[in-house]
Amino acid sequence: MTEAGAKTQESATRQRVRVTTTKDNLSAFMTLTRTEPHEADISLEEVAAALQKAGVVFGIDHAAIEKALAENAWAAPIKVARGVPPQRGKDATVEYLFDTEHEIRPREDKDGRIDYRDMNFIQNVTKGSVLARKTPPAPGVHGKGVNGKDIPAARGRDFSFKYGENTKESADGLEQIASVDGAIVFSHGYIAVKDVAIISGDVDFSVGNIDSVGSVRVTGDVRAGFTVKAGGNIEILGSIENCNIEAKGDVVVKGGCRSGDEGYIKAGGNVIIKYAVGQYIEAGRDIIVGGELINCKVTARERVWVKGRRGKIVGGEVNAGKEIRATILGSDAGTFTVVAVAYEEELMKNYRKTLREIRRLETDGVRVKESLVALYKLQMDGKLEPGREAALQKLQDFQKNLPGALESLNKTRSCLEEKMSEFRDARIVAEGMVYPGVRVHFGIIYRDISEEIKTRKLVLEGSQIVLAEWRPGED
Repeated sequence: MTEAGAKTQESATRQRVRVTTTKDNLSAFMTLTRTEPHEADISLEEVAAALQKAGVVFGIDHAAIEKALAENAWAAPIKVARGVPPQRGKDATVEYLFDTEHEIRPREDKDGRIDYRDMNFIQNVTKGSVLARKTPPAPGVHGKGVNGKDIPAARGRDFSFKYGENTKESADGLEQIASVDGAIVFSHGYIAVKDVAIISGDVDFSVGNIDSVGSVRVTGDVRAGFTVKAGGNIEILGSIENCNIEAKGDVVVKGGCRSGDEGYIKAGGNVIIKYAVGQYIEAGRDIIVGGELINCKVTARERVWVKGRRGKIVGGEVNAGKEIRATILGSDAGTFTVVAVAYEEELMKNYRKTLREIRRLETDGVRVKESLVALYKLQMDGKLEPGREAALQKLQDFQKNLPGALESLNKTRSCLEEKMSEFRDARIVAEGMVYPGVRVHFGIIYRDISEEIKTRKLVLEGSQIVLAEWRPGED
């Protein structure tokens, strides 16, 4: 046998090329073992044989193999094959055939007064109209592993329509249809069609209190002592006195309101009103005021905007999640006025409670573990008193249930933190003037204004409330 033949035979007796694949079959790696002086160099044929033995037949990187052999890349795993990962199909989508945002932006005249004549407040729909249309999920694109086999792709996620009152599904399940004439109410993904009740004239003793499952339009005023409730929207063409207005949708009062601290306005959506004095107003979204908020208690989930050249907030307390904007905050008489953003009392209360419970369980977990060690030692030594067995079982049950309880609390904490992050860009804008006597809050942080400030916005930087430049027309 020749010397070259002997080297080849010797090299074949041990594995010099080792090929491994990842669990998902999307990658293959080659590891070369250093050759002995009397051995032949590792050849491409030897690598090909190792790949075939490992079942690697697709996506082979020949350039990487040749480079590794040329550079004698011993011991280090080298990627020599790549598969094609599967692509998940597109999720089902929905097209709403109405204005889901329903942004109500009344026009202003040259004096800054709101023009309510063109509001398009109620979105009407007729029976049989298509409210929403779904595009089904798409199949995915299969991938291929380095072993040459297809890797199945997941189909896109599907969803079902959330059916509210007076809506139904089409025969093919791809459309949501109005089953009656009425007004659209859209909340948290649910579409409902509500009938609209029209009250011609005032809400007074001749009519009594109004409690409607649909929307309500009042062509006159709402007198003191009366209540108007609606499962949809409320539109009042006149003014309101010391009364209660409550809607799951939006509330529009085209006149103003003077209250004796007994009435309120509550809306699941927006509240739009010309002016308010001594009124309690609560909105699940925005509050838009055409003139003044004087000595009011106001809370909006998102924004409070007091518009126009006379748009001022004087006295009382105004709260919003994301933004408060007015021409004037406070008065030259130094009226104490509180404006607060980025804070939800119930949200913060739940967050602090959750953190306390997590800390308590973690502390108790350490103590229980120490107690169990002591009890187990007594049990092994035969010194555990009969009366202590129940205590041992109780501690064991606590330790068993602890991980699940902590996991649930941490999920709650994450959800609350996600909700809190919605308000991180909150701001307060004074388009004209901020007077001394105004107190601004960002969450639990506050600052008292001690001097007149012109045309500024206030934002939170770290733990400090700072003044920043604001230009007219800035969003």
